[in-house]
Amino acid sequence: MEWDTFALTTAVIPVVFFASSTYIPGIMRKIQARIQLRIGPPILTPGFWAIFKFIYKERITPVSPMPRLYHALPVIGIFLMFFILLLTTPAWSGVLGLATLVAIAGLVKVEEALYIFMGNLSQSILSVRMPYPDRIKGAIMKGATRRSFEQVAALRTFKLISIGSFPLYLGMFVPAVMAGSISIMSVAAYQGFDTAAFGIRDIFSLSPLLFTAPGLVGALAYVAGYLVVLNEYPFSIMHTKADVIEGPSLEYAARARAAYYLMKEATLIVMSSIFVTLYIGLPPVVGWALVPHLLLCLALPVAAAIISAFTPVLTFKQVYPLSLGCTALGVVGVILAIL
Repeated sequence: MEWDTFALTTAVIPVVFFASSTYIPGIMRKIQARIQLRIGPPILTPGFWAIFKFIYKERITPVSPMPRLYHALPVIGIFLMFFILLLTTPAWSGVLGLATLVAIAGLVKVEEALYIFMGNLSQSILSVRMPYPDRIKGAIMKGATRRSFEQVAALRTFKLISIGSFPLYLGMFVPAVMAGSISIMSVAAYQGFDTAAFGIRDIFSLSPLLFTAPGLVGALAYVAGYLVVLNEYPFSIMHTKADVIEGPSLEYAARARAAYYLMKEATLIVMSSIFVTLYIGLPPVVGWALVPHLLLCLALPVAAAIISAFTPVLTFKQVYPLSLGCTALGVVGVILAIL
């Protein structure tokens, strides 16, 4: 391991991706607005300026059994996503043996589980304790199940991540099956990436798995799972506006809300970066090759914006068969990769 390259990658990659991620929500909102014949907000408003807006708002202490942990969960999510990102870089390929798809899949599942903790650690609506119990289901009877708004939000999250993200993980492992290795760098090398010396001109010598039959099928499954992990339309039941359950983020305000938005933006760009690494063969590296990588990272958010503009919020009766269908698509991709 070259320690100077390791230190430079550790310092530069998260900062560059962090800065780039603040532009993506605005681009997505602009695309959705244009499709729906609206002007839409300025590109910097939904991401970049929204962070500063919430940082300067009055802090509110949520009604929670563990308010500090509740506020810390988005920060944990931010560091978790950028740790995942670093594991996909050549400089981190030998660190702790974690630069594998198994480790990355496990860490992504941990990020999904954070939303369950967010829902369970909130015990009020908009940080206001109501004069009566926050109950929306059940009765005062022996053996009856009683749930609050937040518990319903946590249950929705659990149901969504239990089945909805299967296509994502199958999509992640299709390139591994084709390359015959779960190592991130081995998958990239299979497509022509050279860890020792890689410049921007070498991009044209890559052989992306995306342009193969199993790669295309796996990519479609990955995109479906990507929408679920982002909680975007049509898989946005966790954040539906159809009722008062805004999901696990309902209680976040001020700086905590800013951190939650940053966590969402980090997820947007990091999961897209993983896709570029697995299906294009171009991992994030310090140098000019990082520019095309970042540009390619816009592909999935743009696709998510287009899909979201045309789709409504699906209920679980619709989410289940659609998720199972996308899971089957991922299985087909794995079978094609084996063949």
